[in-house]
Amino acid sequence: MTEFAKEKIIIIDDEKRMCDSLATLLINDGYQVDTYQSSHEAANAINKSRVDLVITDIKMPELDGLQILEVVKKVDDGIPVVLMTGYGSMESAVDAISLGAYDYLLKPVEFAHFELVVKRALEKRRSELSRLELLEELKISNIILNRRINELNALYEAGKSIGSSVNLKELLKQIVALASNVTEAQVGSIMLLDNSQKYMTIEAAIGLSREVIDKTKLPIGESIAGFVAKTGEPLIIDDIEQHKHFKRNNQERYGAASLLCTPLKIKNKVIGVINMANKQDNANFSKNDLRLLSTFAVQAAIAVDDANQFEKNRRMMEEYKILHEINAELYNIISINDFRIILVDKLKKIFPIDYSILFRWDADNNILIPQFTTGEIKLPMTASGKINLNVANKNDLILEDYNLKKIDLSDIISLSEKISKSIKEKKSYPQSSSALMAIPIKKRGEPEFVFCLGAVSDKPYSSEDISLARLVVSQGAFLFEKEQSLLNATRLLTMGNMISEISHDLRKPLTSIKGGLQVIRLKLPKDLQDSDLFKITEEEVHRLNELVKELVDFSNPNKYQTEKIDLRSVISRALELVDPDIKKKKIESSMEFEDLNWDIIVNKNQILETLLNLFINAIDAMPDGGELKVKGFLERPSHRKVDFLAVKISDNGCGISKKNISKVFDRYFTTKQIGTGLGLAVVERIMSAHNGTIALESTEGKGTIFTLYFPYDI
Repeated sequence: MTEFAKEKIIIIDDEKRMCDSLATLLINDGYQVDTYQSSHEAANAINKSRVDLVITDIKMPELDGLQILEVVKKVDDGIPVVLMTGYGSMESAVDAISLGAYDYLLKPVEFAHFELVVKRALEKRRSELSRLELLEELKISNIILNRRINELNALYEAGKSIGSSVNLKELLKQIVALASNVTEAQVGSIMLLDNSQKYMTIEAAIGLSREVIDKTKLPIGESIAGFVAKTGEPLIIDDIEQHKHFKRNNQERYGAASLLCTPLKIKNKVIGVINMANKQDNANFSKNDLRLLSTFAVQAAIAVDDANQFEKNRRMMEEYKILHEINAELYNIISINDFRIILVDKLKKIFPIDYSILFRWDADNNILIPQFTTGEIKLPMTASGKINLNVANKNDLILEDYNLKKIDLSDIISLSEKISKSIKEKKSYPQSSSALMAIPIKKRGEPEFVFCLGAVSDKPYSSEDISLARLVVSQGAFLFEKEQSLLNATRLLTMGNMISEISHDLRKPLTSIKGGLQVIRLKLPKDLQDSDLFKITEEEVHRLNELVKELVDFSNPNKYQTEKIDLRSVISRALELVDPDIKKKKIESSMEFEDLNWDIIVNKNQILETLLNLFINAIDAMPDGGELKVKGFLERPSHRKVDFLAVKISDNGCGISKKNISKVFDRYFTTKQIGTGLGLAVVERIMSAHNGTIALESTEGKGTIFTLYFPYDI
């Protein structure tokens, strides 16, 4: 994590152990960390040295966390502040956020969540610093632009005329017209290098036909203009037809008359050439004409460069404007399609867009599946005269052989060329367009979508167009994902409050059930009192009571009670609880464990809840019977560097469809009619809280395998 090596974090807590543990975690992540038990000393350090993030406890013996927040905001309002407390309340959270805190954490802090908060806070800090730096560069660029325009205005009247236009096309027309007046030429052109720096095209001309202007694409080194662009030296020719090197090469454009050609240079770099031919009265151009054109070319080159710079600045401002508009409209976006529509609407203001396609990447089959398409494109080569992507068969638009993890997604041009080639092999797509760009969209760091924009044009999108689209799409996707995360957090907060109230109400009937069981036990014979039925019932009431207690404590969480248990016993207990359903559906179950030390320190109820969730899902997936197998062994997950205790739970039921595999752990996602969508999300959270992880394999129609990984204590 060398990119974070210079980012400095200050941790303030009067508990040294808390400071040390958090500092160790962040130092291991590559950050520079200073810790303080004295809030006064911390405040002095914040005032005197550079800080990128402040993490402070709210309750402090000197300055409290909110006062530290005020100190930071006075120093630099852009420094994010994360507040921690062991005595959280809604009022304190609201106060912290309203005063400008970036986030509000409850102790004990979950390290995984803590690292995520730190990462996002520093990303926000870097984004803010980058924005300020870009704004400063924009100011400097505009100052330089204005200075150069003033210098041109001060040189001579022709320079004033050139500097009066900031539109590059209009400017080039003025340059050609002024150059022809200066040299008394009847034919002239200005040619500029393309992005590849291999060819020149005519961007403005006088005395030439539109056909010649459109079809000219001159390689560097060829003909007179290509020779001048290569050497960077001006050239005068009395008669093209008689010249030993260039005769007849330029007759189509300039005839057989005298010709001038001078390079357009910026900092000794050739950006194009000015050609002048056919001097009035059939006279030959003189060395004085060449000197005048060369002097004028210096002015013209500066003007072209200024116009390009102005265009870059304008586009940069447009980028900020678009991002601001997208951010303002995020509240109205409820789907990825809404997000796509807004992006297309904004980008169409900058460059032409005739159609757009949002592909979802199917990682299992390495294909790009179109999710949303837009565009009705008139094409003379089709039978109907147009292609309407809005009503196209989505199966006809699928692109095969796309493993995005093996493609360099930073190389937008190569990705665009690959997709363009695939599109040209499909009749359902526009065939006459070379203007296409493909922008990958990542979610949680992994590729998920590819956003394609296209125009019916033989002129491809420029590198500036691609850079702009890439910035807007990536930043827009980041803002959209962040907004969705905030929305989910709000939902969770509301659900937490609701669950807390319901949990309080559940305690009374649970107490009544427990008391009723005790009364019934006393009135029954001894053999019935000691029966398994009463034992199981009382254990389940106790487990329900513990779960209710955990839910009640949710609004002010403390560390869950853990104990050292044999994991196999919890698995056996979970299977006993679902045994009636297993027998009812005629499912065969089995357990097999390697000879290992299966003692682990966990919260028994949480692990039991995890296993029950997975067992119940497996049973539901086998309504007509099947096999439920549990195997325990030692294994190293692909994303870890040490061995874990692995518990593999497999069934041969209906399986999970490929389109749903990536969603099953998302909160609220469910395929069941009465499901809440929280079961597997809870499983993932519990495993994460125990420093473990979970893996999923599934084939639709064949079965599913969940593997739980627990830290292995040798």
